[in-house]
Amino acid sequence: MTNFYQRSASPYLLGKILMCMVSVSLVGACASSGSGPSGVSPDAVIGLNADQIEVVSDAELASDPDLPMQDLDADTLEKLLLSNLASFTGQWDQATLNALDVARSSGDFRVARLATMLALRNDDYVTAAAGGRLWVELKPASEDAQNMYLLSLVGAGETGEAIQAIEKQAQHRQMDDYVKQLAALLVRQKNDVSGFAIASYLVEQYPDSAQVLLSSAYVAESFDLYEAAEAWVAKALVMRPSWDLAAQMKANLLYAQGKTEQRSEFVAEFVEANPKSVAMRINHAAELARGKDYQGAYQLILEVLQDAPNNNGALQYAGALAEALGQPDRAIKHYKRAMQEYPQDDDVRWSLARLAVGQEQYITAERLFSEIRREDLLFRASIQAANMRYETQGVDAAIDALWSIEPTSSEEWLELVETRNFLLMRALRYEEALGYINEAILYVPESVELLYARALVTAELNRVELAEQDFRRVIEIQPDHANALNALGYTLADQTDRYEEARELIQQALQMRPKDAHILDSMGWVLYRMQEYAEAIDYLQQAYAASPEIEIAAHLGEVLWESGETERATQVWEESFKQDSNNPVLNKTLERYGIRFPNAAASAE
Repeated sequence: MTNFYQRSASPYLLGKILMCMVSVSLVGACASSGSGPSGVSPDAVIGLNADQIEVVSDAELASDPDLPMQDLDADTLEKLLLSNLASFTGQWDQATLNALDVARSSGDFRVARLATMLALRNDDYVTAAAGGRLWVELKPASEDAQNMYLLSLVGAGETGEAIQAIEKQAQHRQMDDYVKQLAALLVRQKNDVSGFAIASYLVEQYPDSAQVLLSSAYVAESFDLYEAAEAWVAKALVMRPSWDLAAQMKANLLYAQGKTEQRSEFVAEFVEANPKSVAMRINHAAELARGKDYQGAYQLILEVLQDAPNNNGALQYAGALAEALGQPDRAIKHYKRAMQEYPQDDDVRWSLARLAVGQEQYITAERLFSEIRREDLLFRASIQAANMRYETQGVDAAIDALWSIEPTSSEEWLELVETRNFLLMRALRYEEALGYINEAILYVPESVELLYARALVTAELNRVELAEQDFRRVIEIQPDHANALNALGYTLADQTDRYEEARELIQQALQMRPKDAHILDSMGWVLYRMQEYAEAIDYLQQAYAASPEIEIAAHLGEVLWESGETERATQVWEESFKQDSNNPVLNKTLERYGIRFPNAAASAE
């Protein structure tokens, strides 16, 4: 039988081997930054998006007709396989050197590409530059090769060679288009010295190009070099006074430096001079919203939508402003319009899901959260979908949904444990929750989050000694943990007669968060236990005004009743009962005082 390593192989086989190699993602060059899932803030600063640099996929490379026509000998094949093995085991230096050696001997641009990407994965810019240089030689028409070569040179600090590469490309490319791509590469490399030197060179060589000035300003801004960025943007605006992108850049620069008044003046002046500018009118709306003029901001966005009815930013911002105005139905209308126009936008989907939760449309919310696919939102969306399943199908279905989520980090694992514990506590299944928490603590015995979660469970089980032990350990590890101070104080006030000690702990928490409704509630409760009714009512009323939760209402009503204000107490309790007739804290309180209200659902029947 012929030994496999003695066989020759065709370029096709080489392509198949390369496709089986470990996939290497160049985060610095290709990753796009997504906004958070909270949606557009009513006081957001509308920013610029850098052009994305795409890299041709392995599948496309495999079908490239421009391949070297030579056999794959045993030595070459062995080095490729060793490179593959080294990459799987994290030995990036060895993987890169083997791939680079094969690239030089085979003359195959795909192997040069692989060597470059492996080196970049290892932040080895010197070797990446060598691979990129070979890649460009073997495939001079490839923009991928030019981009990764330049990226490597900048990372290695080879500014002179990088400029030479740019000059070569500029000979047969339109500079205004090319400079946008250059700016994206320079920003992603994060080498401020080399990046800024190249930006300065571009401005010097192309002083009459507004696009070069703006792109170079974008590079300078990313390195916090605001003086140069401002100067270059100012020149761009002289050349093109009504240019939206340049105006946005200037507004962003002023904001980044804390020059908020100057920013407001500039935005207002630009909009007055350019009343049809979509982007800057959105910025102007942001300025109004920052001043709490949500109605004025909303009206301005509606005017923008008349001129640009399908603008995604305007649609999302209209939704955010409608939310700020307390008009969720209008917000939903705007978000749904954005969803129709941009069905892949998961920020819009998240905003709609949030509003569905607020309107207790849990089935809709679960569906929307489940449809989210963006990587940076996927885990949190899955958690939220499980929470919605609790509302629609109960705790067991929600727990099953949580078990199906695969955490990709210790932080995600911890969030899963905490969510499972929270849902079990909501279902009053405290013993089961305690079992899960105890098991998790075996792996991370000093986790503040898990110790605090276990203390909450044992407090509900009236195991005061165990709860106190965990609360105090949390406070020992993190002395400014206001929640632990408050929870321990409340537990001592509610389940023991150690009132002075409880009051001191709650007072410490209140000093850290003086407007926190739950801490105010705890202070009111300990004062009630100390029979200081007038002061207790004052704190509880503050808590209820800040957050009219049913548990706080139960406490306030009890203190009012005990102080002789039975009519007010009954009114507070009845209002809360109408919101949730099944709340266990409220119902225990009503039972203790012999109060019965007609069930709203039963009355309707």
